[in-house]
Amino acid sequence: MKLTADVYVTTSKLAALKHCFDAEIQSMQTPRSTVVVHTTKDTIHFAVAAKDSTALRATLHTITKLLTVFEKAAEDNNEQ
Repeated sequence: MKLTADVYVTTSKLAALKHCFDAEIQSMQTPRSTVVVHTTKDTIHFAVAAKDSTALRATLHTITKLLTVFEKAAEDNNEQ
């Protein structure tokens, strides 16, 4: 079975977010799942394809975990 998921993130800090994911995107490519990143003016799109639900869940977890770290860091920078 092939599973896909699309995650869209809109942010004014797109360049910084893309830079964070550039370092991680290669490690997210596995025999069971792949991620392709597309960007527009203010949106980043993660297209995830997986062979099984466990691989899909793990890849989505990786993406959302990095988004959480980025979001927390952006909040910390705004407070200073």
